[in-house]
Amino acid sequence: MQAAPTGAGRLGWIALAILGCMALLAPVAYSASASDQALPLKLDASELNLDRPQGDYVIGPQDKLRIRVFEVKDLSFDDEEVDANGDIQLPLIGKVTAAGLTTEQLQRKIADRLGEKYLQSPQVSVSVAESASQKVTVEGEVKNPGVFHLKGRTTLMQAIAMAGGVDDQADLRKVAVIRSRNGVRRAAVCDYGAIRAGKAGDPLIEGDDVVVVDGSTVKTVWSNIMKNLPIFTLLAYLR
Repeated sequence: MQAAPTGAGRLGWIALAILGCMALLAPVAYSASASDQALPLKLDASELNLDRPQGDYVIGPQDKLRIRVFEVKDLSFDDEEVDANGDIQLPLIGKVTAAGLTTEQLQRKIADRLGEKYLQSPQVSVSVAESASQKVTVEGEVKNPGVFHLKGRTTLMQAIAMAGGVDDQADLRKVAVIRSRNGVRRAAVCDYGAIRAGKAGDPLIEGDDVVVVDGSTVKTVWSNIMKNLPIFTLLAYLR
């Protein structure tokens, strides 16, 4: 028969039990604390503009625009360039500030100006023929890494396609999008395989985003991303 523990022995067991409970609770407390500290650095998925309208592209200097005014050929242009000041020059209405507006906003602005004096209920369409102001960098395990111009609304799949697609060494479950918000760089990690299979949303890319596709030859880059950048959700499905 085992001897009953002495008073000192009982205290020892109680102390060990308390330490064990503290060890179990410590990761939970740490996780909550780390989460609270990270909250100001997180971006909500809605900020990635996944549901942004098709024409919602922010125009910048040197962009070339395709402008159509229905049934008015002299007011339609294929490559109207935005000048360095952000303006375009159009017949009848003269200078129109385009930079900083979305294509839909510029459509309404031109239509309003034409409707004031010249046309009744003008129908105007604006699209981006060539973008010079917004670029995306795609690197890592893709066939042709580099810097690419965005032409209007561009998704992650389209950005990777511009780089020739992923190569055989790519880890499709680890594709990072690095984005700056108010001077702070953040990384979003997504499951590109799920996106390509239609099981996850295909998020929109913004100007100056950097896309990094993980794989066997970019482990150092990937490690630096994970260690040094706060992570925000990109409708990702990491398993």
